[in-house]
Amino acid sequence: MKFYFYLPFLVILLFACKENEAPENNPGGNIPFKSDYKLSDLKNSDFFEPKAEARGKVGLKEGSGLAYSRYNTGFVWTIQDKGNTNSLYLLDITNGETVAEYKIKGAENRDWEDIEISLGPESGKNYLYIGDIGDNNQEYKDYTIYRFEEPKFEESHRSKTIDLELPLEKILFEYPDKSHDVEALLVDPITKDIFLVTKRDIFSLLFSLPYPQKTDKLNTAIRAGTFPFRIATAGTVSEDGNEVLIKNYDKIFFWKKTTDQSLVALLESIPSFAPYEKEEQGEAICFDDKGGYFTLSEWNDGIIPDLNYYKRK
Repeated sequence: MKFYFYLPFLVILLFACKENEAPENNPGGNIPFKSDYKLSDLKNSDFFEPKAEARGKVGLKEGSGLAYSRYNTGFVWTIQDKGNTNSLYLLDITNGETVAEYKIKGAENRDWEDIEISLGPESGKNYLYIGDIGDNNQEYKDYTIYRFEEPKFEESHRSKTIDLELPLEKILFEYPDKSHDVEALLVDPITKDIFLVTKRDIFSLLFSLPYPQKTDKLNTAIRAGTFPFRIATAGTVSEDGNEVLIKNYDKIFFWKKTTDQSLVALLESIPSFAPYEKEEQGEAICFDDKGGYFTLSEWNDGIIPDLNYYKRK
């Protein structure tokens, strides 16, 4: 009888000990952060002009990610999500028009949700990362990130669909706990680690895929933190790795390094709000080479979205 009397207390003690342990899926013993700042307390950033410049209408119905081109001056890359083809689109930043479409041989679009440009395995090259990471019903067992060198636009490509054949790496991964719907993909250019921010959890979670990511076997993402906001729809890291933007449908969160800190430490810190004129269904964001940023929405209720630009002051 005494044993059964103490059993509930032993169970509570066991769970308390477990909570203080570093998660098994987190090599190095780092405990995931849990930010608890209040969104109502966040300040507005004064680094950007408060009003967006509408650059032009974008004809793609389900633009779901942006990456500012480094090989092709004056252009941004975008993709479309579930139900669309394995195509990469190059947009003119002056008017939002699609300049060329590139079909990526060997890639499948189950639910592409974000695109990032950053460094990669080979020094001196810029890589595009396409996240096949969407999962509206949170039912898939694994997910894929495609990594390949950024294509170079030629005038002969203008207004055409080009079959793109190039070395393509597939980073296949799973989560350590369950399935997650993700629409925000970040790549740290300093460490080349990949980060994912979830959409449908009660609060958005941060997972990481440390470099070098395996391309010949399954990777397991590492839980890195919890944000006090939810429904993250896009993310981007600046070229130097010192600034981050993550957005949901209502807000854009902006982090800027003040010390020599890791990307995880930066994201654990308190952000500010970057300017955002709410879009119909905004699911894309990227920095440009001048420190400003572009946003793009999917079509919604027949409204054709603009490619919007927020200038750096």
